[in-house]
Amino acid sequence: MFVLPGVARRVAEPPAWAAAPRAVESLTAAEERDPATAEIARRFNPAMALPETDGPWPVSVQYMWGGGADLQARTVASDGAVVRSERAVASADLDRKPWDGLPDHDARGNRIEYWVDGPGDDHTRDGQSDWRRRWNETAAKAPTQYAHVFWLNRARGELVVQYWFFYPFNEWINHHEGDWEHINVVLQGPPRVGPASAYRAVGYEYYFHGFSMQPDRPVTHDDHPVVFVGGHGSTLWWSGTQSGGSYPWPAAYPGAGGGLGPFGVADDTRAPARVLEADRFDVVMLPEPGRLDTRAHPELSWLRLPFFAGQPRVFANPPLVDRFGGGKPPRQPARRREWNAIESRPSWPGTAVLDGEQPVFARAAD
Repeated sequence: MFVLPGVARRVAEPPAWAAAPRAVESLTAAEERDPATAEIARRFNPAMALPETDGPWPVSVQYMWGGGADLQARTVASDGAVVRSERAVASADLDRKPWDGLPDHDARGNRIEYWVDGPGDDHTRDGQSDWRRRWNETAAKAPTQYAHVFWLNRARGELVVQYWFFYPFNEWINHHEGDWEHINVVLQGPPRVGPASAYRAVGYEYYFHGFSMQPDRPVTHDDHPVVFVGGHGSTLWWSGTQSGGSYPWPAAYPGAGGGLGPFGVADDTRAPARVLEADRFDVVMLPEPGRLDTRAHPELSWLRLPFFAGQPRVFANPPLVDRFGGGKPPRQPARRREWNAIESRPSWPGTAVLDGEQPVFARAAD
């Protein structure tokens, strides 16, 4: 049983680690290879409270091509027009051979992007999307979190673990395939990577939609924070059941999904249906892209490419959502400004609506 601690509903002052001077740097190559780094990531990885019993929950990116989808390439001109599309790598080879040597640009300087169309789409039949139907039919969906570690300030022994969550689809107000979300856990310990027991958590950053939060008292279990995954949201006559946003408490978050006035979108995590405890997750380490050994891990080749895990367009979004990019899959983590960064999005200006100090949920039966 997890219990909701007394919390401030709105973070008024930045925590000490966020206000102090920073000297962000990558781990050394030796530190990345050190088994202690993976032990640290394992010790502090989050439990996750889901709004729906049957998921989706974070999985490996391999889910996207596990059904036979190929890696596709699109060449994009400076005006955004797609000038060429073709298959880049057959699905059968994506787990067997490195594919990080594919080019970023063609001979004319046009950029090249890579993507995989995962199982299903958002067409709905009998009240269920094809995405969810394919999810329910798929056995290969082990809960997975990706972890990347960097120094916030080595001299002060401040280490950050970024936990990245890959959801194969998003059926919230805006539909899109391949949803990347994350949190940051700030640790205090020795100025070189050492035993996991030498570190303690001193701060947290939760990211959702276009905002972030730095709560001083999130829900935790032992050394593991709990991520309450974004739940029901609605605006006008559009609604959705899971946003993928990462929140520190079971609460309503008015306006967290953006918009103004009657078009403002709240996110609601007050009724989690299932919790996956931290030990249920495979934790996959993500090194700096240039250090990735793709011969040993060809399935992670995407970390070195402009890669999108998802179909380029969907079919059931509200008007204008797609025009502003709401239906496209996001870039992979290493190609985003959040990589090796804290405070990479503005602080959420709203106030969480809590239900008080009470038991939040018990572990759901499998």
